Amino acid sequence: MGDEAIDPETAYEALSAGARLALLRNPEGIMPPQFIGQVMTVCGNSCVAAISGKADSVPQIALLQGPLSDYLAHCRCALDTWWNSLTPPLRAGIRCREAIPETLPLQLPDHSPWADVSTPCSPLLVRDYLELQATGGELM
Repeated sequence: MGDEAIDPETAYEALSAGARLALLRNPEGIMPPQFIGQVMTVCGNSCVAAISGKADSVPQIALLQGPLSDYLAHCRCALDTWWNSLTPPLRAGIRCREAIPETLPLQLPDHSPWADVSTPCSPLLVRDYLELQATGGELM
């Protein structure tokens, strides 16, 4: 994709599952080093704020910045608010995978994460969020 303007949803979906989960886990924090090069390839160099490393190489330590970071932070905020609005038994059912993410909107029509959000996140991002919740992945 390079350094041209990116569509954050398209960029997110172009990343590997590991990179997506790592960035969604902590969209405004330090990226795991194994995903920095991939993020730079998919999103462009301007999406990565290097903290350490040589100027012309892949940084050793970096933060995500720009449209993808903003998109993930916005979606995480909306999803966290939605998640916290669910009852404990409903959250437990999702964590135990009794509620399959693809059918979740049908099962929970009154519990849409997008009721108060102008730009909903991609279905893949929602599945990734639920995967982090189901597997106990630490959400920062």
